[in-house]
Amino acid sequence: MNKRKKRKWHKNFLKYMHLIIEHPNYSNMPEIYKKNGDIRWITPGKSAIGQKRLSWWDEKRKELKIKKEEAWISKVARAIHPTGKKPCQICGKEMSLDYIYPNKRNGFSPGAMSNAPDRFDGYHSYNLCCRSAHDTGRHKANLNRYGEDRRAYENWSDGDWKAASWLMKVFNKHGLSPDHIGPISLGFSHNPNFNPLTPAKNSAKNNRMTLSDVKMLISLEKEGKSVVSWHSKYIWDILKNKIKTNADALKLSKIMRKNMHQVLLVLSEISRQRYNKFLVNNFLHPEYAFYSIEFKKFNPKTGSYGEMIKTPGKKKQYENNAKRYIKISLESLKAYRKVKNRNTQIIKSKKIQDMLDKTILLLKDKKTDKAKSSLNKICSELANSLARDF
Repeated sequence: MNKRKKRKWHKNFLKYMHLIIEHPNYSNMPEIYKKNGDIRWITPGKSAIGQKRLSWWDEKRKELKIKKEEAWISKVARAIHPTGKKPCQICGKEMSLDYIYPNKRNGFSPGAMSNAPDRFDGYHSYNLCCRSAHDTGRHKANLNRYGEDRRAYENWSDGDWKAASWLMKVFNKHGLSPDHIGPISLGFSHNPNFNPLTPAKNSAKNNRMTLSDVKMLISLEKEGKSVVSWHSKYIWDILKNKIKTNADALKLSKIMRKNMHQVLLVLSEISRQRYNKFLVNNFLHPEYAFYSIEFKKFNPKTGSYGEMIKTPGKKKQYENNAKRYIKISLESLKAYRKVKNRNTQIIKSKKIQDMLDKTILLLKDKKTDKAKSSLNKICSELANSLARDF
């Protein structure tokens, strides 16, 4: 017998199921009960009943006037959910359906992933707390590969994010963990350039740089390669040549993490003011999605490769990948300000606050070029303020 059928669902989840099926937001859901009287909570989307439910979700979309575009059903599921929280089927722990839970990649995850129309409420039965252990195909190793590129999105990183992520897959196939010489969470670029480490060593290193890392990054810059994102180049340029020891490199890591925090708060405020189009058009690069990539003569000992071949394509999945990149990048800014216990106040400087206010006014007046210049000046001023801590 299938293990899933044997598993006893948590009492909190059973109570939650009745709350949902009895709520008016889900009235007229097709085939609520099975012949034996049990709740028909799970229905394959491709089945006859699943298709009936899909039509039900589409009618809800029309009621809510949600456009039928990518992830429309997820938007509907979130819009009609009565509490914004659900207990886990396994352990009963209640978690939010929003992106507020920090993950190992310094980003955020929702308490439960969308899964309409297969699930009655539109969400996976397993919450984030138990999914890696109990959801088939979602054990920890798979989950790491599944979301390996989110850090680039969440930290608004420069660099060819698709090429970097595809090279990470090559590392994974060789049993290696690709180490960003300059961590994305500190403001460095997401480029196809990694050091090969064991998973244990990479995890232990986390987002801390060594003197060797700093020297390597400076060396790559001398070769004409871009290693740091636009928003963090200011702090990097001020401090990189002052690093003489591993202790200095660790101190630099901490300062650059603080800088990244401030940058994300500034970007999140611009997003909150509804100038997402400005951010996307000027600082994101969805065009990288439209290529398939192959790495020739990969050397697992050094992590280097002989040639990268990029082939342009028009597959629908490439278009969806580009949309997902933009969607997650913007969602991360919204979530960043919501995380509990986070100091969401931008650095205490009237000058910087005035500069941010000016940037918003320039955007309001549709002076995008001047707004972009103003935003760069903010990042420069943040860097000058934080560099004093070195």
